[in-house]
Amino acid sequence: MSRPAPSNTLEAAVRAHFGLMQADLGRYLGVSERQIGNIEAGRRTANPLADARLTRLGNLLPPPTGQGAAAPNFRTELPTAAPIETLPALPDFGPLAPATLLARQRAVAAQAARLRWALHREGKRAALQSRRQWALAVLQTALLAEPAPPAERTHIARWLDVLAADVTAAALGPAAVAERALTVVRLLALDTEAAALARLLGAG
Repeated sequence: MSRPAPSNTLEAAVRAHFGLMQADLGRYLGVSERQIGNIEAGRRTANPLADARLTRLGNLLPPPTGQGAAAPNFRTELPTAAPIETLPALPDFGPLAPATLLARQRAVAAQAARLRWALHREGKRAALQSRRQWALAVLQTALLAEPAPPAERTHIARWLDVLAADVTAAALGPAAVAERALTVVRLLALDTEAAALARLLGAG
């Protein structure tokens, strides 16, 4: 099955910049999550009220679309193993059976690949969470400072309260952060072992 082409609508740009889900944006615009999907796909257009609210968010995007600030870099870099040259000298073990070392090398590589993929996925979730936390602060400052009719200000405040609750609920707790740290340590240990095995095989 082919993936749909990325949307180039203002709705999609706002969601990407602020890390908003379709449901988040839908609540702000006053339309359903499904309608957001249809608008981003070009199957529907926003009503005048939703369009005015969207324009307000669009003005907060960085140039050339709006006058807002660019988002920080939220990417989470994976750790890299130390170069093999920095490993301590290994003892002279004498003749080695390469089959045993190769089997362990394959096992280490497989374990490291699984951990690296897990960290990659967790890193993407952590980056999105960081983006949403940053966006919440930006939106709270900008939207509440703009003049608006009382009913609209009430709508904005309620939306920001819901968004703040969602962002807080999704935050990683200390136990989850510690588990990610342990996964990083295990990956570095496996990468170091792989480098040591490569040295042994090269000396064989």
